[in-house]
Amino acid sequence: MKKRKELLFAAALLLTTALLLNFASDVLRPVRLDYGSTWSAFRAEPRDSLDVLYLGSSYAYCDINPSLIYAQTGLTGFVLAGSEQPLSITYWYLREALRTQSPRAVLIEGTSLFFDTYQNYTQINVGYMPFSLNKLGAIFTASEPELRPGLLFDLYFYHTRWKEVGLSDIQRALTPAQPDHYKGYTAIDQVQEGVGIAPYVGDRKVDPQVYAENLEWLDKILALCEENGIQPIVAFHPTYTRCTRETYARIEAEVRALDPDALFYNWSEEFESIGLTPTTDLYDGGHLNQDGAAVFSPWLGDLLVEEAGLTPRPQSENNAAAWTESAARWREFLAG
Repeated sequence: MKKRKELLFAAALLLTTALLLNFASDVLRPVRLDYGSTWSAFRAEPRDSLDVLYLGSSYAYCDINPSLIYAQTGLTGFVLAGSEQPLSITYWYLREALRTQSPRAVLIEGTSLFFDTYQNYTQINVGYMPFSLNKLGAIFTASEPELRPGLLFDLYFYHTRWKEVGLSDIQRALTPAQPDHYKGYTAIDQVQEGVGIAPYVGDRKVDPQVYAENLEWLDKILALCEENGIQPIVAFHPTYTRCTRETYARIEAEVRALDPDALFYNWSEEFESIGLTPTTDLYDGGHLNQDGAAVFSPWLGDLLVEEAGLTPRPQSENNAAAWTESAARWREFLAG
């Protein structure tokens, strides 16, 4: 009996220690509201309520405003992307997302095919994932070895922030996350000087072996979509930092070889047909600003309905009201 009590006490002590460490991590980890990796807001979305997931890098979270797509079509969605995010991490993002959502389509922004095995933002892109087998997969297959201790234990990265912690950080850690009006989107209200005058056209340099590995990760993403009855879409957004047309054509052939049922789009030159003005709707050579996203997003929503055949799924009264409010807020903000 005594030994049993000792074992129960030890187990309770370990559990309490784990809970305290997790709470300390939640308090010390900086809040993440935009510029990708917004997992807290994503996990707050009602279960199986999202029609579309938008995956990729900053080209996804700068260009796509899901609330404006909802206003145009009624399709719900979330931009679950990360800065310079390689397809290896995107694969684990999708696996993790499918634990709580059952999207009918996944749009993958194709620029990730050109990223190196390890880019500049692994700590953020992987570190903010919910702790799960999928996060462990991202840590051990898609993250730099030297970052793994901190990705496994947040306090390794953030223990020195204790002097910056305030009451609001403690309250945030104790309060359940709520859906927000960004839906993973990041609004940029800037136009860099000289942007939109003439496009830069030139193929990105990428090691052939790295590119082949990226195609393998894309194949895994497409297979995961097929397994879950999801329509995959690979697309290149409107941009003034373009590859050659021959390269886009080659990538289209590669995508179709991996999955003949995948949809492929190259919108890199489609400014006029979409209604975009390069000198006012671009933030820099690659990304749209909030005005450009306000044009591109409704256009994209119409395409998802007309060409991908998507229809909005039924929503609860409360969630439909929340989406309607979010759309109204963005329209008011952009009109101001």
